[in-house]
Amino acid sequence: LGAHSRGEAVSLKHRVSQQLSDLLAYVLIPLIAVVTPGSFSRWLLRRVSAWRWFLSGSAEQALAGAARHDRVGNRDEWLRDWKRVELLDFRDLYMMLFWRGRTVLSEIDCSQPIGDVRGLPMVGMHWGPGISVLRYLDAAGLQPAFPDRPPEGELLRSRPFYYLASHLAERYLAKTLGQGAVPVGGAGKVVSGLLAGKGSICVLMDAPPMSGRGTEQRTVLGRPARFNTGFPDLLAESGKDYFLWAMNLSEDGSLRKQLELSGPNRGGSREDFLDHFAEFLDLHLHGRSWHWRIWHAEGQLWH
Repeated sequence: LGAHSRGEAVSLKHRVSQQLSDLLAYVLIPLIAVVTPGSFSRWLLRRVSAWRWFLSGSAEQALAGAARHDRVGNRDEWLRDWKRVELLDFRDLYMMLFWRGRTVLSEIDCSQPIGDVRGLPMVGMHWGPGISVLRYLDAAGLQPAFPDRPPEGELLRSRPFYYLASHLAERYLAKTLGQGAVPVGGAGKVVSGLLAGKGSICVLMDAPPMSGRGTEQRTVLGRPARFNTGFPDLLAESGKDYFLWAMNLSEDGSLRKQLELSGPNRGGSREDFLDHFAEFLDLHLHGRSWHWRIWHAEGQLWH
C-alpha cells in the first residue's frame, strides 16, 4: 500500500473505532443500565473503562490537554478514570430519563445538608459526573435553574450517537427544570431575575469566554486563564452569598458520587469572586484533572 492508502486505512479505522465507542458509551451501555441494578451497571462501567481502544480518541485528547498544564501521573489510570467519569454521567442521564432517578440519587453522598444552599446560587465547573446535581436539587425542593447551551448541529453528522445523547440531555434539562432551563446568550436579564428569586441557580464558571463578552484574567495551574465577567457582575449586584460545588467520583472505586459543597461564601466584588473561583478550580485540577470535562477546549480558557 502507498502512503496515501495507508493513511486512508488508518483514518477509516479511527472513524469505525470512534463510532463503535460512541454507540456503546452513549447508547447501548446506558440502556443496559436502565434495565439492570445500579450496582451491576457501575461494575460494568468499571470493566469497560479499562479497554484501551474504548473512547481512546476522546480520552487521549483530554490527556494531552491535561499534560500541557500539570503532571498527570500514571497514564493508564488517568485514561481509565476519565472514561469512568464520562460513562457514569451518561449512564445517570439515561437512568434519570427512564424512571431510574431514585437509584441515581441514592448513589450521591453530600458533604453537608443540601438544604443549606436554598435560595443561593451554586457556582461550579465542568467537573465530574455532575448531570445528576440538578435532579438532586429538584428532589430537595430547591427549584434549580441552569443556563443551557443546545448541542452543535455539526455533531449529528460527525458523531451521531453522541449527538443523540446530547439531545437527550436537553430533554432531561427541560423535564427537570421547566422554565429554569435558561438559553445561553442574551440570558442576563433572566439570570438576574433568577438571582432575585428563591431558587438555586447553577452556573459553570469555567466555560470558555464568549466572543465579544467581558473577561478577566486569573492564574490557574500557573498560567493565565480568562473567565467571563457577566455572571460575577450580576452576582455582585444581587448581594447574595453563594456556594461552590463539585461532583467528585468517590475514592473507593465504587463509582458512587460525592457532592462537595463549599460555602456559604460572602458575596462581594467581581474581583473577589473570581479570585475565589480560580483558586477553587486550581485546587481541583491539581491531581484530579481527569474529572474536568472540557480538556478539548483548554486552548480557549488558557491563552
